[in-house]
Amino acid sequence: MIDQDNIHKNISEYFKIIQDVIKRMGQNSFLIKAWCITIFAGIFSFTYSFINIIIVGVILFIIIIFWVLDSYYLYLETLFRDYYNKKVEEYNDDEKREHLKLFKIDLKAIKKQENNFIEYIFSISEILFYVPLLSINIVLIIILILI
Repeated sequence: MIDQDNIHKNISEYFKIIQDVIKRMGQNSFLIKAWCITIFAGIFSFTYSFINIIIVGVILFIIIIFWVLDSYYLYLETLFRDYYNKKVEEYNDDEKREHLKLFKIDLKAIKKQENNFIEYIFSISEILFYVPLLSINIVLIIILILI
């Protein structure tokens, strides 16, 4: 006889693992934004007296790298959220619950959906954070070129 309490405990633990991954992706995204601001401000404060086009170019490169990395974590977080929702639906469906594979995270089926990584680069949350940084950097490039 199958112990129903043990099954529900295992399923609960499985969902908790997925939720922890989602939480970690959100924390990674936040830390990337914090590091981007820290490096941006640090380079400006240390090189303010002798700022040149090379330093501004390096800052531009750093912002773009952090933007892509942050977008990647946002993309992964969304994939895991979709995966979590799919597994909850399977759990709530009596027929699919019997075939629910626990502790196996396979994102291939979710990746085949319409989740396009480029959409995450240009999502509102990313644009509202990174475009102002890029704008400041571009204004500095223009000022340096005109001087």
